[in-house]
Amino acid sequence: MNKKLKNSIIITGILLLSGWLIFSTINTVNYYNILGKVLKLVRSRYVETVPVDSLMKGAIKGVMEQLDPHSIYMSPREYKDLMINTEGEFGGLGIQISKIGNYITIVAPIEGTPAYRIGLQSGDKIVKIEGKSTLDMSLAEAVSKMRGKPGTKVTVTISREGEEPFDVTITREIIRIDAVPFFTTIDGIGYIRLSDFNKNAYSQTKKALNDLLNNKGVKGIVLDLRSNPGGLLDQAIELSSLFIDRGKVVVSTKGRNEYEEFKSRGNRFKKFPLIVLIDNGSASASEILSGSIQDWDRGLILGTRSFGKGSVQRVYPLEDGGAVKITIALWLTPSGRRISEYFARSDTANTYKTLVFGRIEKGGGGIHPDTTVPYPKRNKLTQTLIIKNIFFQFAVHYMAIHKKTVRDISDEMMKEFKKYIESKGIKYSKEDWVDSYKQNKYYLKMSLYEREWGTKGRYKALLSEDNQVKTAINILKQCKNYKDVFKFASKKAAAKN
Repeated sequence: MNKKLKNSIIITGILLLSGWLIFSTINTVNYYNILGKVLKLVRSRYVETVPVDSLMKGAIKGVMEQLDPHSIYMSPREYKDLMINTEGEFGGLGIQISKIGNYITIVAPIEGTPAYRIGLQSGDKIVKIEGKSTLDMSLAEAVSKMRGKPGTKVTVTISREGEEPFDVTITREIIRIDAVPFFTTIDGIGYIRLSDFNKNAYSQTKKALNDLLNNKGVKGIVLDLRSNPGGLLDQAIELSSLFIDRGKVVVSTKGRNEYEEFKSRGNRFKKFPLIVLIDNGSASASEILSGSIQDWDRGLILGTRSFGKGSVQRVYPLEDGGAVKITIALWLTPSGRRISEYFARSDTANTYKTLVFGRIEKGGGGIHPDTTVPYPKRNKLTQTLIIKNIFFQFAVHYMAIHKKTVRDISDEMMKEFKKYIESKGIKYSKEDWVDSYKQNKYYLKMSLYEREWGTKGRYKALLSEDNQVKTAINILKQCKNYKDVFKFASKKAAAKN
């Protein structure tokens, strides 16, 4: 090799190494001095005076924004709001939210709340709150703005895929959450709606299972976790223990320097055919429960892919009265799948095997259903009527005038409903009315049944046309033991009409 060339390569290598060492040193030490210099320059040379606390808080927020959507800085007021005791009830809208991209996104509306009744959906982006943009707004600030005294109103601007942004004005209420608001039997199959993982989730679910299996003698169970935003970890573990054998791992957490396993405390019931319903609103504890059932081949997961929350946050108070909430660990299913979609983006091409039958499951975050059954798409007019809360308003109006129990939605009632829509100034074409007629009858039935019989009435109407529930029931009716449900895995099933 030419001597000059060789010396040039050596010198270049030394320069590159020196540059790397300088860069490394700047990253670990000198950036503190650089930050101090920048703050000093801004305070002394910027055209206007800027309070030092604003500069420092901005710097802290900038650090947190480099992390995942669930790691945030909270101001003293936001931290105080977070610490308010909300166990059992609170004044608000009834939504579980997350930060996805630059905007606040609805994970799921909570059943029976103002947000649920007015038709807010999983995936809706809240782009404004009382006219203020939520672009880069923290979760804590958004919660603070949407909470308020019961009876007061708040207007939020919603961005929904495929639609123009629209405003929704919602009256705040005391939010009371019932973990199991409804359970019943349908054609010899048990149905349990688990809407929240609060402190009563395990006891209420166990009671429902006992009643359905032992008292009513059903041959299979549909456990509905759709739009369930999650809740307490201990309840997810206890609920998993209703289905998973003692000592089996339900979920594990993996942080930078730690790993912890949570195991089943023992199956309380004999193994019956089981189907779990999930959708994009099923998050956190819902994903722990459905993921453990799927990985241990205890039941069939049916519906659409779950939300993909799957991370653990811890709050660290700061000297200014605020706090930072930092993601410290990730949830892993028993087979090792990362639940968090944010952190599992690199796992999309990976596959995993279930732990009993060796079935193949996908990586990439969230829980993928064994059997995909999508929701039917809502007609545009029906969606407008839901957003404007017309079904609920008409139900109140109709019951006040007619004062009679409604069993079926007649054509005469639909004519009355059509006049009511027009009285509200809602414009639509003849084709819109024809195309939406069946869906309108369905949602009107739900509103009228809820008005007459409350939550039980709404579920009675809801389940009568729920394609995912009908599919699950048809599958379970063909199963003699718990293993039979897997004959329907890895393929798209359709309910029989």
